[in-house]
Amino acid sequence: MRSVPVKIVLQSPVLLAATPPTFNLVETLPFIPGNTLRGIFARKYLETGNANDMLFQQLFLSTDVKFGFARRDGAQSIPLSARSCKYDGGFRHDTDKHGVVDLLLAGDGEIRCSYRRSPNRDVCNQAIDYFQGFWSSAHYQKVSVETRLITRTAIDPSRGTARTSQLYSQRVLEEGQTFCATVEAPDELAVHLAGLLTLPFTARLGTGTSRGQGWVTVSLGDAITLNWDPVAVRFAEFQKRDTKERRLLAVTLLSDGLFHDDYLRDTTAPSLEDLRSLGIEPVQWNAKFAKAYMDTRLVFGFDGEPLSLPRQPRLAVVAGSTFLFVAQDSISQPTLPSGQGIGWIGDNNREGYGQVVLWHPFHLWPDGKDV
Repeated sequence: MRSVPVKIVLQSPVLLAATPPTFNLVETLPFIPGNTLRGIFARKYLETGNANDMLFQQLFLSTDVKFGFARRDGAQSIPLSARSCKYDGGFRHDTDKHGVVDLLLAGDGEIRCSYRRSPNRDVCNQAIDYFQGFWSSAHYQKVSVETRLITRTAIDPSRGTARTSQLYSQRVLEEGQTFCATVEAPDELAVHLAGLLTLPFTARLGTGTSRGQGWVTVSLGDAITLNWDPVAVRFAEFQKRDTKERRLLAVTLLSDGLFHDDYLRDTTAPSLEDLRSLGIEPVQWNAKFAKAYMDTRLVFGFDGEPLSLPRQPRLAVVAGSTFLFVAQDSISQPTLPSGQGIGWIGDNNREGYGQVVLWHPFHLWPDGKDV
């Protein structure tokens, strides 16, 4: 497999609806999902190619290619187990912030802010609160996604004037921001995807393109590297941090995940069987997780031509959700996967859903090793 980095620069406000347009306020997603990125590449391919080509089928209709989510400046979702000071929350590398703690490996006692401005000052000792959003794993700083509110009036098609009682608002992504993603593909297919990015091109995405929204520039980006310790090192560190001396397996979603049970019903957590493809042996771990920090959202959309029908809504487990499993008592050394412990699980991987990492280093050093 080979990774193709993609850079998307917003040239105008972008609206990627986070919910069905049934209210007078439509919120945008704070990222560009993989199915939107897949559509951008497919439209570019069709400028010179044909949808009946075998290459088109391999690139966009098979499971071989995985179009990842694009986030601002290549940031990651902050794990949902993260907490920070209620009044001065943020990473220590941010300006005048009190740092971040992670609850996944914490004990059962109350945790309060332990920030001390100098050795001679008292500890902050304020309550901690949820800390969500995006962060830079290279700099351990929070990454903000800029949005703004646009108010519009629906137009009466017969009269060409403002329709009575049809005022609505849209929260959109601000123009000028850069979003980065990675497309994973076999070497022979990655060459063709990279070829589509030989020269930067303009594309449209989201809604409101007829009113000037959704215009972006797409080009080849810089590779996103993760300078993490090997899996074995992270696994050993997790065992040191656990006061109960258990063998732990931490599963953290890097992108939204879609999971189902044996009856094809949506579930709100991955199973151990889902992790088998990453090198995990399910029989070595307790099926019920010991801790979980998670959230969900509803995924909806439309199929492309020729049907253009609404998709069946799916319940997705949002990026940053974290699950902690404990090994069976009889297992002293569980089987560990090779490499970085990053892979794909669940449904619809080709659209970027289900990217996951095992033993995420954030849970060990939420503010970085140097803090």
